[in-house]
Amino acid sequence: MDPRLNFVVVTGGTGHIGARVIDELLKGGYRVRATARPAKVTVLKNTYPDAKDRLEVVEMADIVSDAGKWPDILRDADAVIHVACPVYHPGTTSEFIYTAANAGTRKLLDAVGQSSVKRFVLTGSIGVFFNPDFSSLFDKDVYDHNTWSPIEDIDPKEHVPSYAYIASKITSEKLVWKAADEYPHIDFTAIHPSTVYGWFLKDYPTPKSIPELNANKFMYQLIEKGVSFPDYALTHHVHCRDVAKAHVLALTAPVLPKGQRKRFIVSHGNMTWVEAIEFLTEPETVAKFKERGHDIVARLPDVTLAGMQSQFSLDASLTENVLGMRKDDYVTSKEIFLEVMLAMMDWEKAHPEAL
Repeated sequence: MDPRLNFVVVTGGTGHIGARVIDELLKGGYRVRATARPAKVTVLKNTYPDAKDRLEVVEMADIVSDAGKWPDILRDADAVIHVACPVYHPGTTSEFIYTAANAGTRKLLDAVGQSSVKRFVLTGSIGVFFNPDFSSLFDKDVYDHNTWSPIEDIDPKEHVPSYAYIASKITSEKLVWKAADEYPHIDFTAIHPSTVYGWFLKDYPTPKSIPELNANKFMYQLIEKGVSFPDYALTHHVHCRDVAKAHVLALTAPVLPKGQRKRFIVSHGNMTWVEAIEFLTEPETVAKFKERGHDIVARLPDVTLAGMQSQFSLDASLTENVLGMRKDDYVTSKEIFLEVMLAMMDWEKAHPEAL
């Protein structure tokens, strides 16, 4: 590790990806200062019982209204990993999602530009390559680090929350590259993962409901009562550990020639729901579930109910060339589905009140 980059500020540390990023940083010997809402400060600290003085958690009720705290939070920091982003839950408005994401990122970037920070890493999404309505989802296009969504800005009041969420990812990233031009002494990176699956860290809070499964909830639809077949159309996916790994590798990645943007696609590959069901019904797989007292075959849906899924391809060659993350380095699709499905069936058995 570069000794000049050893103190990292992380936003959104209590989220699924943020928690994994902190875990990877601590394993890599970094010191971490993470922001958390007041009610989650203790929760975040308890997620890493062995961190000791290498993890500091500071209260930040809101990254927009509390933006005045950034100078203190960024003091002596070498890098920032900005994971925090409003997500759409029942009752969350499109206007809140879009405004908070953009205003929060802008205020953070303003503070970063006046700080000691040398590297800034943004958590993005492959959703930034599409129109936010995913109208091109079934096109057979190839998306790479040069792909950009055509939208510039939206009026969130005219769109549903899911649209506003993807749009906010697009516009927030554009703010980052604007800042890259304003602050050439800082190295900027955007990490664009596909759908992020993977179970939680051992000491991470136990999910209390299906929505708290995060993207794993789409996989849960394979066995969820009342759901005939998963309605999630994206096939590309990646394990949360590999997403966190990419964030940490970005802290020491070589600087690219002027004008080239570090936009790293992080994705293992793709597996359709039908292919997943075929794997989950293989004798060796079924045996692993029976060892834990689960009958996976009886819970899986009829494959004839499957709808169309995404047709696009991802070119992650820049990620491989710069970060060194090769195909064989990722958690595989079969490993992901086995881990998550087993964990979710254990979870629902132990916590029936969550269903």
